[in-house]
Amino acid sequence: MKKILTVLSLALILNGCVSPKDKKEWMFDFNQDLEGFEEIFADYHDDGNDLETYEMTFGRELVPVGTNTSQGLFISAQNRSDDLFMGYFKKLTGLKSSLTYKLKITFKLATNEDAGSIGVGGSPAESVYVKAGVANQKPEIELDDQKVYRLNIDKGNQSEGSDLVKVISNMAKPDGSAAGYIIKELSVEVEITTSADGSVYLLIGTDSAFEGLTRYYLDDIKVVATQK
Repeated sequence: MKKILTVLSLALILNGCVSPKDKKEWMFDFNQDLEGFEEIFADYHDDGNDLETYEMTFGRELVPVGTNTSQGLFISAQNRSDDLFMGYFKKLTGLKSSLTYKLKITFKLATNEDAGSIGVGGSPAESVYVKAGVANQKPEIELDDQKVYRLNIDKGNQSEGSDLVKVISNMAKPDGSAAGYIIKELSVEVEITTSADGSVYLLIGTDSAFEGLTRYYLDDIKVVATQK
C-alpha cells in the first residue's frame, strides 16, 4: 500500500509541474474603428497614372446585408493585371516566443456575386479565391524584375494557396441566396512557429483571375491560437 501511495504521489507532483498550453483569442468587430488592420494590394503593374486604373478603395463601412447595422472592413479594386490580390492584415502579439501554435481563423465575408456568373478572364464569383492565413513577417509589396508588385510572403497564386495561406472559398453566393449582399461564414486552421517577439501576422484577402471589379466586406474576425 505504501508503494502504491508513493507512486500516486509522484504522479501528482509530476502532473503539477507540467505547464498548461498557452492559448490566446482575438475578436474584431470594427464597430468603433479599423482595429489596427491595414489594407494591402499585390500582383499588379504600375499603370503610369498613380494606380487610378485599378480604382483601389478600402476602409470601414456599413456591411450592406439586410437590416444589419454592423460596420466592417470594405475593399474594392479593378483587376487590370489578371492576377490581383487584395485584402487586409494585422499583427497579432502576446504569444510565446519561437513556439508552434495552431490558429483557427473565422470571419464573415459579405459578397453579392451570383454562382455561375461569367466574366472576362473568369467568373466574378468562382474565379475570385478567398484566402486566409498567417505569416512571420509583415506583409509588404516588393517590385520584382518584371516590374510587378509582389507580396513578400508566399500566398500561392489564384486557386492555389500555400502552407500558411490557404484557399478556403470563393466569392460565389450559395444557390438560392437572396438578391444583393449575403454573409458567408468562413474558417480555416493553420500552424505556425512564432517569431522571437511572440508575434504573427494575420492575412485575409482574395486572389483574382476575373478581369473586372471585385468588392467585398469582412466582419467579425476571430482568431484562436493554441500552443501545440
